[in-house]
Amino acid sequence: MTQPEDPVAQSVAAWKKMTDEYLAALGKSLEEAKASGVTDSAAQQAERTYLEIQNLMRTASQQAFSPVVEAFGAVPLTEFQRLQDQVHTVLLRLDRIDDALRELRDRPKTKKKR
Repeated sequence: MTQPEDPVAQSVAAWKKMTDEYLAALGKSLEEAKASGVTDSAAQQAERTYLEIQNLMRTASQQAFSPVVEAFGAVPLTEFQRLQDQVHTVLLRLDRIDDALRELRDRPKTKKKR
């Protein structure tokens, strides 16, 4: 007498077979797409679209929220950006000063003859 197979084992085997077939078909289609160069152009187009949408969203949110922020008496976004640019400029100048001081410090010392 043979014992009937476990239904869970049958389900797992069927799931494994389906998954293996799916992954094999997916791998084949990805390899074909990669060989044809379609994926590169599609990825570039997707990136451009993403960046365009992100830029539009940023612009829309600035236009929508800027008046609200100003209505509550907060610093306008343009003023905040101006201050941010000035701080960035100061930090760049400090970096240049640090580089010049490091160069002076690392320069070999020469003794003056009298």
